[in-house]
Amino acid sequence: MQKSAQAPDALLAAAEPLIQLALEEDIGPGDATSLATLAPDTLLDGQIVAKACGVIAGLPVAEAVFAQVDPETAFSARVDEGQAVVVGEVVAEVRGRGQSLLAAERTALNFLQRLSGIATQTRKMVASVATTDATILDTRKTLPGYRVLDKYAVRMGGGVNHRMSLHDMLLIKDNHIDGAGGLTRAVARARERYPVLPIEVEVRDLEELRAALAFDPPLDRILLDNMSLSQMRQAVEMAAGRVPLEASGNVTLERAAEIAATGVDYISVGSLTHSVSALDLSMKIGTQTETAPSNLSARIREIKSELGDSLVILGHHYQRDEVIALADYRGDSLQLSREAAQTDAETIVFCGVHFMAETAAILGKPEQRVMIPDPTAGCYLADTATLEAVEAAWQVLDTALGDADAQITPITYVNSSAELKAFCGRHGGTVCTSGNAERVIRWALAQRPRVFFFPDQHLGRNTTRGLGIAPEAMLLWHPRHPPEAQTIRDSQVILWPGVCNVHQRFRPQQIQTIREQRPGIRVIVHPECRAEVVELADESGSTARIIQQIERSEPGTQWAVGTESRLVYRLQREHPEQVIVPLADVPPFCATMSQITLSNLAEVLEALVRGDVQNEVTVEEDTARWARVALERMLAL
Repeated sequence: MQKSAQAPDALLAAAEPLIQLALEEDIGPGDATSLATLAPDTLLDGQIVAKACGVIAGLPVAEAVFAQVDPETAFSARVDEGQAVVVGEVVAEVRGRGQSLLAAERTALNFLQRLSGIATQTRKMVASVATTDATILDTRKTLPGYRVLDKYAVRMGGGVNHRMSLHDMLLIKDNHIDGAGGLTRAVARARERYPVLPIEVEVRDLEELRAALAFDPPLDRILLDNMSLSQMRQAVEMAAGRVPLEASGNVTLERAAEIAATGVDYISVGSLTHSVSALDLSMKIGTQTETAPSNLSARIREIKSELGDSLVILGHHYQRDEVIALADYRGDSLQLSREAAQTDAETIVFCGVHFMAETAAILGKPEQRVMIPDPTAGCYLADTATLEAVEAAWQVLDTALGDADAQITPITYVNSSAELKAFCGRHGGTVCTSGNAERVIRWALAQRPRVFFFPDQHLGRNTTRGLGIAPEAMLLWHPRHPPEAQTIRDSQVILWPGVCNVHQRFRPQQIQTIREQRPGIRVIVHPECRAEVVELADESGSTARIIQQIERSEPGTQWAVGTESRLVYRLQREHPEQVIVPLADVPPFCATMSQITLSNLAEVLEALVRGDVQNEVTVEEDTARWARVALERMLAL
């Protein structure tokens, strides 16, 4: 298994004294129970298992705990740092002397559960603001002594670290201002004493903000402390991009999206580390069961052999390796749906997310049934646009333009619900993929003067920019605050504000860093990434294009790849003649793709053998008909 993030020396260096302290207080002179019940030469196998869904962080620390107790203990991670896991998933395996395993168990789990809890909560917070430009930051409200570990876990969850300590950044708060005799004097003294350190100033109201904005040169950042949403919106207007703004105070998961919608650049969240809920993990001792991966794989192969050509299993590129190994076809969603429709299979099992299975059901033959191992495996991007919200936007567009159907061609990315595909079918629009978006948009603009593109704003923006359309001609739609009619009339491209919460995590700084670390490396990213990332990259393209580009490259070529991590690691293994690395230092995984496991795939197939159809995906007849119209318009281009 490829490690997603090698443990930095600083992490293990910070963890070492904490591990020693924890073992001393827990074991003391010895684990009396294990010493009494187990013979010294007893060898045991243990599995650390997830009892709740979450994001894993801290595996290197857990491994160090076992090694500290007994250097001969073998520790094998079964997932990557930063990867989402599901209930029942094996996170790691350990093998060694039974007395050692059981003595180390609680301490190892304590570290792993805390750090995974931080990563899990951070991932939720990051996802809640993914459709905005806001960045989630941690604070110094960490467990004493755990600063490096806690902040490492925040990074594994997709957050960004604020200052690590009091000496690496100047943050001037009310007490500093009062003690110095005013803001002007405090800033002047700070700049004189530490001229190279960045300066952030905390303000409590708009009057203080005006004073903070008046400095020349400008401050590096301004902290809006406990302001109302209305005040934050006013602050964003006042700052007008001159100084980045950070919001703090009473930031909950429920409020984060509202705060981000005000336009602030950063949101600092102390609860990520000071109020963490540990992720529920446990260690089980025992031998392999019939649910072990090797046994599940063997059983699935038996069923495939038994059902023969009546069954076809589809595996999306972002699926787990063990699932991909059992797929009859591997590829992108639309490609897989078309391939399955050309087979004589009676049953299609789609190992992907729900909208993909819907597309297979729409394009499949009438006699074909489509099933999905986990019907709750959705798509963050697809869920950012509902039929109700898009229809409401269409009504506003119709009022502003007089006749939306004559003025706008709607285009939905294939990563959307069947209902939105049907909407496009009914209104003379079509569907696109990341590979054919340029061709589809050219066609659309030849039909009508404007395009309404949903749900992925970045794919729409990157593609239309490539066609020479100016940014000023693009309008980013805000469902809660629709634009004025004249603004709509002045726009050529209307973009829904949806994003992929995997590709949204790539940043320009990551490209700059990887080029500094590896001179001569080429950067290729998915067009669902931000425009500034695509602009800095050497190339961008669909998943299929990324694969093709690497396959065609000369041995020794270096690639930094900005897309879902499972695909990147698979490319590493399949092309050892090239240097292939993840673009981000904390590579992102798609959590919903992780929901498809060998276990739920086996359950669906076992039911099928019994004649029981589980998790069938169907599309209402009228919706399927109009969605097929939209898809066929695309396929005809």
